[in-house]
Amino acid sequence: MSSKRIVELDLARAIAVIGVVVIHGSAYALRESVNGGTAYNISIILNQLSRFSVPLFVLMSGVGLSLSYKKEKGYIYFLIHRLGKILPLYIIWSVVYLTLVNKDFNYSLWINKIIKGDRVFYHLYYMPMIIKLYLVFPLLYSFMKRRAGLFISFLITAGVTFSAHYYNVPNLQLDFFQKRNTIFWFFYFVLGVFISSNITSIIDKIRSHKKMVAFISFISSVGIILECHISLNTDKSLDYATTFIRPSIIVYSVVFSAFLVILKIKSKFLLKFLKNISNNSYVIYLSHPLVLYYYIKLLKDMNISIGNVYFIITSIILCTFIPAIFGTIVRKLKLVIKKSF
Repeated sequence: MSSKRIVELDLARAIAVIGVVVIHGSAYALRESVNGGTAYNISIILNQLSRFSVPLFVLMSGVGLSLSYKKEKGYIYFLIHRLGKILPLYIIWSVVYLTLVNKDFNYSLWINKIIKGDRVFYHLYYMPMIIKLYLVFPLLYSFMKRRAGLFISFLITAGVTFSAHYYNVPNLQLDFFQKRNTIFWFFYFVLGVFISSNITSIIDKIRSHKKMVAFISFISSVGIILECHISLNTDKSLDYATTFIRPSIIVYSVVFSAFLVILKIKSKFLLKFLKNISNNSYVIYLSHPLVLYYYIKLLKDMNISIGNVYFIITSIILCTFIPAIFGTIVRKLKLVIKKSF
């Protein structure tokens, strides 16, 4: 694995987690802003342009797992090693949300809520979903490395996404169609595993077609924004119009992920900043809604509107930097604990 490739993986991870923060901040502003106003339109644009974030996160998980996978050490070793990195913090932050935000002290239901993820807090649907992908990764590794596996995974994800978006009756929201369903994300994960073996050559090929990638990315970006506006103008719900679970998002996410590869960041300060965000991406993902929750609560207590551009900007900044500080503290505590044993 080259250092060049590590830098690219770090940058993709950092941009992805910032995208998640943008989605959540803009979503609150969108709900509170005046329809058709400046804040409303900016919120929609930022919200939609950031929809690559979770698919890219899942894709990066596939790449990362594949690059570090030691098949000879067995399935149990893999699970202990990988789940040991994510489960403790997930459980800790779940308890934080259940107690501080939800004020839920019905401990008998906690395990079931943590297993579901989004029953604890809205963004935690991601955790059970990615854990399921971890569980099947060693079992389906050979399948995921093949073109047939990639094609079949695309048919599965595209098929269920198409069905969920166009045929799932809003008043009959089946649990199957919730975002935590791994099938919606399966293709992105398999794509990450598939490209991991030839990631350097794939990056070189993408960079050799910069203009085409940039053009297609621009078209797909405009397309998802227009699709969102059309849905809203035809009396579709805000969730329906903006959700990840749309066929167009599959295309947009893959194309925009490719576009990120052709970006060249020369600023050492910005590279250092993104490296720090990447290192703390997991904690940022887990904790930023808590910061957002208290920030909104503070503004509402002060009778300050959140349906404006000021809120969008400040929420993104606060929900990126404060969780990054949390992440730095967590990493330092881990080092201290390791040295103690």
